Amino acid sequence: MLSINDISDAVRRGERISAEAALKLWREAPLWLLGELATMRKRVVSGESVYYNRNVHLEPTNICLFNCEFCSFRRREGDADAWYMSLEEIESRAEELRGADITEVHIVGGVHPKHDLDTYCAMIRRVKRALPHVTVKAYTAVEIFYMIRREEVSVVEGLRRLQEAGMECIPGGGAEIFDAELRKKICPDKCTSEEWLAVHRAAHNMGIATNCTMLYGHIETLEHRVDHLERLRKLQDESPGFDAFIPLKYHSRGNRLSEAGESSVEDDLRTIAISRIFLDNIPHIKAYWVSYGKATTEMALAFGADDIDGTIGDTTKIYSMAGGVERPTMSVEELEAMVTAAGFVPVERDSHYNVVSRHDSKPQGVVATPTEVVEVEKPKSDGGNKRDKHDKDDNEVKDGKGSKEGMKRESSDKGRKTPTTAQRKRQGDGEGGFFSSIKRVFYTYPIIANVVLASVLGLLLVIGVYIGLKSGTRHGKAIEVPNLLGLSIDDARIMAEDREFRIVVRDSIFDVDLPGGAIVDQLPRTSNVRDVTVKPGRKIYVTINAYSRRVVDIPYVAKQTLRQALNQIERSGLTVKELVYEPDMTSTDYVLSQYIDGREILPATNRKCEVGTGVTLKVSYRSDEMQVYVPRLVGLSLQQARATLWDNALNVGKVVYDDSVEDLISRRKARVYKQSIELGTRLKRGSEVTLYLSCDDSMVDSLSVVASSELRKFEERRRKEIAERADSLALVE
Repeated sequence: MLSINDISDAVRRGERISAEAALKLWREAPLWLLGELATMRKRVVSGESVYYNRNVHLEPTNICLFNCEFCSFRRREGDADAWYMSLEEIESRAEELRGADITEVHIVGGVHPKHDLDTYCAMIRRVKRALPHVTVKAYTAVEIFYMIRREEVSVVEGLRRLQEAGMECIPGGGAEIFDAELRKKICPDKCTSEEWLAVHRAAHNMGIATNCTMLYGHIETLEHRVDHLERLRKLQDESPGFDAFIPLKYHSRGNRLSEAGESSVEDDLRTIAISRIFLDNIPHIKAYWVSYGKATTEMALAFGADDIDGTIGDTTKIYSMAGGVERPTMSVEELEAMVTAAGFVPVERDSHYNVVSRHDSKPQGVVATPTEVVEVEKPKSDGGNKRDKHDKDDNEVKDGKGSKEGMKRESSDKGRKTPTTAQRKRQGDGEGGFFSSIKRVFYTYPIIANVVLASVLGLLLVIGVYIGLKSGTRHGKAIEVPNLLGLSIDDARIMAEDREFRIVVRDSIFDVDLPGGAIVDQLPRTSNVRDVTVKPGRKIYVTINAYSRRVVDIPYVAKQTLRQALNQIERSGLTVKELVYEPDMTSTDYVLSQYIDGREILPATNRKCEVGTGVTLKVSYRSDEMQVYVPRLVGLSLQQARATLWDNALNVGKVVYDDSVEDLISRRKARVYKQSIELGTRLKRGSEVTLYLSCDDSMVDSLSVVASSELRKFEERRRKEIAERADSLALVE
């Protein structure tokens, strides 16, 4: 099996990596390494550029035939917060945008039961009639497949009619996760993955550019994600046409998958980095700022993203209704400031990734882009005035009123003789010397002289651009990232001033054992393997320990499943103190009641407490399901081990640290190297398991390998037991 070093070397050589290698990188590579490899791949495609555009969204309706588990946007017809825009309203909205300085209108919405192909084409025509200069990017493959199937025409015919209406490109939504079994669980009504791919394949073959997406962070596995990316890469090999890939972060508010929680910032950055490394044939990777928020988007630019979407202008509700950025809008200045702060060069693009050069802020002339050259109209010169002046001079010469120089030119034209070398020298000495000689060369050899002049100016331009980029991006300059863990935020800011970096607090926690203001996490992190460096002026994002506990609402979690209760408790900032199991005739892992400090929390209780407070849950179990198996805990952090035990109906006993854990901050880095009860042991629900933790990574890693081997053996034994039980039941029947 390839090692992380082998895979990294292959990426550095520009080689394509396999799905197996991508999984290994995703699971085992340190975050700094993924950032380094992804940035290397990004620079091959777009150099120091990061793209944005000026765009708005039109969402004609949130009424939808489909009822996906993850969707917070969808409403039924008649719901109080459902909306529907008629064709007249769509055109009126487009007319309101005439004064807006935009280059793209993005149309996506619910699949309305009354909309057919003609309706969708009419929407595009109305928008183009009001905004003929704007690119229309319209409809996901899910919407397109539905309208085409309803019309009973071929995919090619349906796309042709949309294209004739004015559709120029297709967004990438609706892909979700391609795995068929998973789609049955999260979006059973939608078109299949093969049908989604078929729409995009047909579009590519017709010359219609598209984007592609992946919805991640819900109930999928890393294997599902890599399989999804591999199918996209294969289609791009067969029928190139994807402009960009957009990893879409799942948000949990207001949908039926909320118990799954949301992905961490580290998972977001790993997903973007692996996408850039693995999708070697898709030009651009977009960090959609509406999904990630501004801080994570800025960090994503150091992990391979080279696009952040656009200004949007608060015209989309798909993510805000799910808990994303409320009222999403950013000015061009804010977008460019974000890119510059990350150490890259902001570049405005159109929908096809051509650079947009604006007369008021960009150099005029020909602008080269990574994909195409866009000719910019040059301003009119004062050549007309010069011609008038020349005409006047000519008239004055004809009237005998010209200057001596003009009369000399006229007389010389009548009988010009080639001067000798001595005469040319005397003329040069007497009429401007060197500059006069250059002037004569231009008259004598105009083509050669202009070629030389163009070459010199080109060289000066290249030198100027090089110096400007080197100065603007501080190329070649780097500072070592210091280890800020354990420092107070005030001390860290003093250090930042001395070492030319900036501190940004991105989050806070509360740990009663740590002093207020202590830094408990940072990004970029330091490494024991190598010195991690960044450019001067770069931001380091830190998580600090709060000075005092926040007061939060206690969620009422009784009368629901244990998994749902655990997710709600974690999101509220509380923790689980203990799981107490009680027998029940009907169900297992159902929360019967909840307590804080011995007091039962009821629906009518004034439910407020401090962050970090422990909640005791009384949970049901059926008598035939009294015992559970102890899970594997070795290699996990304390937080991960606790969550794993709770998921398996067990509690955390004592927590014991070895000598490598020197202070309170290092406790947060410690991992389990031993558990008091072995993996696979059967215990009564609610039993306690003691955890032993260490910061000795080499020891923990070696023991984790052993634990993985034991886990495989245990799973094999369980499969055999289940098969034997099934066979015995079959014999009885």
